Amino acid sequence: MPTTDEIKQRLKSAWVWQKQLEADLQMLQDLKDLAEQITPVYSLAPGGGSSNDKLGGTVAKMADVEVSVQSDIRMLTEALAATRALIKMLDDEKLQLILFKRYLNYQRWEVIAADLGYSYRRVTQMHGEALVKIAKIS
Repeated sequence: MPTTDEIKQRLKSAWVWQKQLEADLQMLQDLKDLAEQITPVYSLAPGGGSSNDKLGGTVAKMADVEVSVQSDIRMLTEALAATRALIKMLDDEKLQLILFKRYLNYQRWEVIAADLGYSYRRVTQMHGEALVKIAKIS
């Protein structure tokens, strides 16, 4: 039987992949911005075309990051499906809703509590109950 901490880590995996995807997308945008700033230098002298080397290197990095983005999307999709499956194991719809809001909508505890009309403490207690129930089921 997995521990509640292990269940929590499995539920958080979608968030981790979301953040990785966001970082890779930002890196890709930064590389695109850099590529747009590189201007060609035309020279008949040997070794005079160093900006072409910079552009080629930047384009190669962009291709690598695009592959990483595709991998992140695939991993995020799998993590989201696994998170949904874990949450759906619960019979209690209120517990499901709390977990959906926390682990799929990435909402803070205060927002979840206000939205559902519970105290912060009660929401975190219900979260703990949900983790224990999932741990027993899986």
